[in-house]
Formats: sequence, structure tokens, C-alpha cells
Amino acid sequence: MNAPQTLFPPASLPPQVQPAVQARIAFNKAPSGASYISGQQVGYPFHLGRPLKLPDDPAGMAAVYLQSCSGGIFSGEDLHVQLHAGPGSEAHVSTGAATVAHSMLEESARQTVSLSAQAGALLEYLPMATILFPRAKLISRVNVVLHPGARVMLCDAFCLHTPLGNSGVFDFYRAELEIRDPSGQLLAGDRLALTGQDMAHQKPGVSDHFQALATFMLVGQGLPVDALKAALRQGLSGLPDSYLGISALPNDCGVSVRIMTLDAVALRNGLHATWASLRKQLTGVAPRIRRK
Repeated sequence: MNAPQTLFPPASLPPQVQPAVQARIAFNKAPSGASYISGQQVGYPFHLGRPLKLPDDPAGMAAVYLQSCSGGIFSGEDLHVQLHAGPGSEAHVSTGAATVAHSMLEESARQTVSLSAQAGALLEYLPMATILFPRAKLISRVNVVLHPGARVMLCDAFCLHTPLGNSGVFDFYRAELEIRDPSGQLLAGDRLALTGQDMAHQKPGVSDHFQALATFMLVGQGLPVDALKAALRQGLSGLPDSYLGISALPNDCGVSVRIMTLDAVALRNGLHATWASLRKQLTGVAPRIRRK
């Protein structure tokens, strides 16, 4: 469907330097209170499923799965996804399955996700973890434009996998996250740079013996940050095979959780526990285990 241009906020870069965008999705709130997809421009390698109404989600929330048709992320790809939540809308976007970052013998790959939430919106972008194969080289960027009164929940996570008969580790993983207000003022930023050799050495203070890592944030101004941190510490205190850190973001723009786990199963459990704790604080109801 070709959506009117006004459904998507203007790009922050001049047209001549804008990267190609493979998926643009906009949500708005209907007079009935239900959120719906008001615009979509989705092309290869992505496929967008129809909106779902899921148990234990807020009554008007639209849940969608943005899936890859290509089998993962490959050398030289530059993928870009834009999600926009209009005033008062509520949307949950996930991938439904982990994404494989394949071995990359030449060029690295990039994946950029741009999130924009207007006043009163709740936008959840919670993809499942990226699986880094040996020799993978991936740069992940998440850019958030946060309007007053908006709430954005997001995560960026990865784990390792070495196929049978293969050897080695990923080359590097770089994650960059920026949160800005509508004027472009930077509110908070987070950067991570890690090589496979860093993890293979299992150095204390870097990764030790943990094999999976995630950054999870609830972004919004005017949040009860102290209560959120207390709820997170209580909800995550009993997680096995995990090491966690919980902190407030600067400029009154939310909370951040860093999770390191022994494997992908522990990571999945940690991410769900984090999501459930924050969703319950926001809406009063915790979500069920992530749907497939």
C-alpha cells in the first residue's frame, strides 16, 4: 500500500544522502480507541504480517511481526526500518524469530532502525536476538525521536552460534543507540563495540564466560524512574545464568537494562522478564511469554 507522505515523519538527512529504507510502518489510533496500521511501505527482504490482538496486551494495541524473507543478514547489506507511532497509538513490533547474521568474508553489514513516537503513544520494538555466525561483521543502529508524553520500549540483543563443522567467532558487533527530542537535541546515547576475540578470551570486566548480551530500554520523560528501577530489580533478581545492570538514563528520559547471559535461552528469559516488569508498571498487566 502506498501511504501518504504525511504518515511518515520527514527524514533527518537530506534526500541525496538518505539510505534506502526497506520497511516503513506507521500506526495511528482510530476513534474507537484501537490502533491500526495507517501506512506501510515494505519491500524485500522484509515481510509484514497482519495486525494481531493478543491476550494480556492493552485493549487497543496492535501487535505485528516484521519478518525476513532472505534468511538473515548478509555481507554488504544496508537495511533500514522506520516505525512511527501517531498520537495516542499503541503498537508492539517484533520479529517472531531470531535473525541470523551470516559469515561475512568481505564487507560488513548494517542495520538501522528509526523509531518515532508522538504524544501519548506507546511503541514497543522488541525483536528477538541476532545470532552472530563466525566471521559476521554487523553494525546495528537504533535512532529514537521521542515526543513529549511518548513511551518507547526497545531492545538490541545478540548471541553466538558456531554451526557443526565450522569454527571461529564473529569478527565484530557494534551497536549505537541515540535518543533525541523532535528538535534533534540528544537526550541519551549508548555505544557498544565488541569483537569475537574479546568474547573468546572471556576476560573479566569484558564478557567473562557469558555468551549473549542485550540492551533493553524504556524511553520516556516524566516516568517514575525510581519505582521502575525497584520493580526491575525485584523482577530480575532470581534469573539464573545472568548478570544484569539497571540504571536511569540522563535527561529524564527513562531506564536502561544491560543483560549478559550464558546462552540464548537465558537471554530470552531475561528479556521477557524485563519486558513483563516494565509493561506491568506501564499498563497494570504483564504480557505472556513471547509469541512465535
